[in-house]
Amino acid sequence: MNTGKKVVRFFVWLGVALLQLIMTQVVTFLVSLLAPGMENFPQTHPVLFVLILGTTFTAGVFLTGWLALKWRWLKAEPRLLARLVGTLIGAYLPLVVALFLYHPLEAGNPFFFISMLMGVAGFHLPGWFGRLIV
Repeated sequence: MNTGKKVVRFFVWLGVALLQLIMTQVVTFLVSLLAPGMENFPQTHPVLFVLILGTTFTAGVFLTGWLALKWRWLKAEPRLLARLVGTLIGAYLPLVVALFLYHPLEAGNPFFFISMLMGVAGFHLPGWFGRLIV
């Protein structure tokens, strides 16, 4: 019986993580609709592009995870500040590295996907490590 609950919790967690990845793209798309002329933005303003992209990735991951915690899809302590910091670091660190390694930034850069995955991992880290992370 206990094993069945663990399997269900794992698949719920996996579904939330997948939804967080999808929402990074949805939030980025919605923000791109608000700002006209974004087609050459990564090449002309790479630092501002990284700031906007990191913010949209963070918003997609954090807001989806917060709703999953609020609606009790995830059985974990909220620790919202630690989760927000983890998501910010996870999203921005690969983007900053990409800013230095790839010039100019272009669509399809592998660091964009790494940034999304690290943002999701940063959101879930406080729950995985328990009391070690404040």
